[in-house]
This record gives sequence, structure tokens and C-alpha cells, in this order.
Amino acid sequence: MKDQKKLILLHSNDIHGDFNESLRNDVKTGGLPRLSGFVHRTRQMEKNVIYAMAGDMFMGSIIDSEYRGFSTIRLANAIEPDVFAIGNHELDYGLSHLLFLEKCADFPIICGNIYIRELNRRLFSAYMDVIKDGVRVRFIGLLTESIAGRISQEDIIDEAVRVRPALDELSRISRETAYDPADITILLTHLGIEEDKILASALDPGMNIDFMIGGHSHTFMKEPLTVNGIPIVQAGFGSGQIGRFDISFDPAEGKIRDWSWQLLPVDENSCEEDPLVSFYLDRFQTETDRKYDQVLFTLPCAYLHTSFHKESPLLDLFADIFRECFSTDIFLVSSNILRAKELGPEVTRRDMMIALPYDNGVYELKLTGKRLKDMLSHIYRKESWEGANVFFLLSGSIKLKVRKEDKEILSAEFKGQPLEADRIYSVGINTYAYRNMETFLGIPESALGEDVTIRRLSTNDKEDLETFFRTKDHFELENEGRLTLV
Repeated sequence: MKDQKKLILLHSNDIHGDFNESLRNDVKTGGLPRLSGFVHRTRQMEKNVIYAMAGDMFMGSIIDSEYRGFSTIRLANAIEPDVFAIGNHELDYGLSHLLFLEKCADFPIICGNIYIRELNRRLFSAYMDVIKDGVRVRFIGLLTESIAGRISQEDIIDEAVRVRPALDELSRISRETAYDPADITILLTHLGIEEDKILASALDPGMNIDFMIGGHSHTFMKEPLTVNGIPIVQAGFGSGQIGRFDISFDPAEGKIRDWSWQLLPVDENSCEEDPLVSFYLDRFQTETDRKYDQVLFTLPCAYLHTSFHKESPLLDLFADIFRECFSTDIFLVSSNILRAKELGPEVTRRDMMIALPYDNGVYELKLTGKRLKDMLSHIYRKESWEGANVFFLLSGSIKLKVRKEDKEILSAEFKGQPLEADRIYSVGINTYAYRNMETFLGIPESALGEDVTIRRLSTNDKEDLETFFRTKDHFELENEGRLTLV
């Protein structure tokens, strides 16, 4: 009907630095220049087009890491999204840095459930209204609570900020906006598909939520999932596809008459590349290539890291490198900080950035052999071997024999000698373990300052590692098999 108003809603999520095109079945696919080309081509061909992004533009690219997200914001400015909801990886460079990047963005950045604790004040706008042909579309941004324990690298900011439960905050926003309703309301979430389903099932119909566009779980969908009458969609991850809603809105009745959704490929068959985004990307690429192609050190062969939940040669190697770099007796490396599956023989700065994409602090624990034995028993309890917890790997200075059936530690040796109960040992850990010591290491907060002392050795492990590599240009793995099941 001619009085119906048609809206096109495009959406992406979890692009994760997928800036450059790749070949899929011999077809050039994805890359930000082509994604921008798709969005702008749609805007040229259709009226009333909205483009929304559901978090995690950052991380996954050396360009993003080198420029700490500034490059990504510059590229996104050229794509011209109408609204962007914060994802967990937008916080990886720290909240204060994200606030700087927000000022660099030519598009609105929203999140309704990050609060300054004492002031009871949101850090970002909770929602954004986009008006097309007189139809007001309201986007509400919601972020997963799972980032609450590691919201940034800045302790003061950590203490000042909290992430509130999505449902509680949505109820609050609904009350705040009741006097000024929108025509269409969309939740732009970064919670993950399972949390989206839980949230949708709990929503009061009076909130009038029309759609949920999500991210975080990288879910590819053939069709929307409807829960409590609310369609939920995601567009996978990366830049090789994009979601599209076609919405028919009846202004006379003030409601959606009809809609459809599809996940569309972004490739050479669907659009051309945007030359402006290509220009900016080439500039960033040239600078990073110049810096990151430098060889840092060599290995005798390629070392592999094929699983997050068992010992691997590459994880062994990094545990030894960290121990030697920071001069601790022992070093514990969590397998999830190492993102490369293979490294060597030549290792460039680019390889290191891919292997260790996050900036981590390094801390030293000093504890008795008895406390160390208890900590190791907690780390290697049965659940950890079954994938329920983060898996930690030891440097080669220590060896454990673990009973296969119940994962009890049968023996623990440091440099070939049994652990001494009263001796003080120094143990190096990264930020992730430091922030979750009771959960991951079994060390309660009450033990700190009593029988466990702690000090910070580094605020940025990659900078210290690079300095260390200048003194030693080759490495060879020794003492494999630190964990022996018997």
C-alpha cells in the first residue's frame, strides 16, 4: 500500500579487525572497503536506509592494535554507521581511551548499562533515535556483564565503574522514555545469543521491543530466532556478510505491518570497494607493514598450540620466555592469552602481535612451597582438564606428576628437587590471573599480604618482551612434558 513506509535496516557485529578482503571459494569477500561499498550502494539504491553495528569492531587486526582503535574509528567514520553499540573488546584499551575514541567518532556510540558507581550516572548515552521519512527508530545499547571483572587495564577506572544487569537497565530505560515513545524500538545488544534469548523471554510486552540485533557469540543465522514474540538476529562475525531487514511501517496505525530478514554476502558479486576506505586502509597498512615485518627472533622449527585445554610446545615456550624475561622462579601462562596456533621458525613483530594481541601487566607472587602446592592442586583440579576452567601452563623450571583418574598431584619438583614446604618461591602471572586469583589460582583475598605477597613487574608485557628479544635472537624449547599424567 502506498501509505506504508519502507525502511531498510542493515547490521553488522563482531567485525574484529577484519579489514582486508579474503578469498572464499575463489570469490573476493569482505574487507572494510567492500563492506562500506555495500552500505553506500544500498543507500544509493534504496530510501530510508539505516546501518547499525552491534559491537566489537576492535581487536583481531595488527592495524587496530598498533593504533589502539584509532584506525578503526577513522575507517568506520568513512563507512558512516547510524549507530554503534559498545562490545566487550571496545574496552580492551581502557575506558578512558574509549572515551577519547568516542570523541573521534562521527557516529553515536551507545551503551545503557555501564555506570559510574558513586554518581549513579551512565558513561554513555543509553539509546539513539534515528528518524527516516518521519519514522522514529530507537536503538538501545546493552553490553554483556561478563566483562565486569576486567573492564579495563586501569585500576582506578575499574573501581569506579560497574556494568549493570541488562534486564534491570532496560526496565529503567523503558520507564525513562515512556513519555516519549518511538515508532520502532530495537535492542542493539552485545550479550551473546543465549543471553539474548533469556533477555527476550523476560521482557514485558509493554516495553514494545520490536527486534533484537545482537553480537558477542558470533552466531551465523539462516533465519531469525523468535522468543516471546521478538525476532533475534546476528550476522556472524567479520566483514564478509551483513544482515538486512526490510520493514514496512504503517504510520496511520503506528505499527509494523510486515518485515523480512536475510543474511547477505559482502563480496565482489554484490558490491564494489569504497575508494575512500581503501585509501585510509592502505595508509595504515603501509605503516604497520614497515614496523611489523621486522624479525625478532628465530626458532629451530614451527611450534604448535592446538588446544586451549592441554599442554602444547608453543605454550611451553612462552611460559619459559616469560619466566626468563621477568626473572621469576616459575611462570604461569593462561592458555587463552596465546592466540597463535603456530609460530616459527622466523618470528616477526607481526607474529608476536597476533600471538599476544592483548596488553597485559605482569605480577610476581611470593609464597611458600606449601601454598604453591595448594595453588597447583587448585589449578590442575579435574574440572580444569575437562575444559570448564582456564588452563594454565608452567614454565619448565617445575614438573608435576598428576594421577590420571582424579587429577591429584602425586609429585612436584622445582629444578629437579621436591618443593620445599617452607621455602619462598616467586611465581609470575599475567593480569588475567591476577584479577581472578581466587577463581583461577585458589588464593583468597584474605591471604594477600599475609602468606602471599604481590608486586607488579610490568604494565605492558609486550614492551618488556621486545626489549628482552634484543638480547637473545634465538630460542629453543627445553623440558617439554611439564605435566605428566600417570
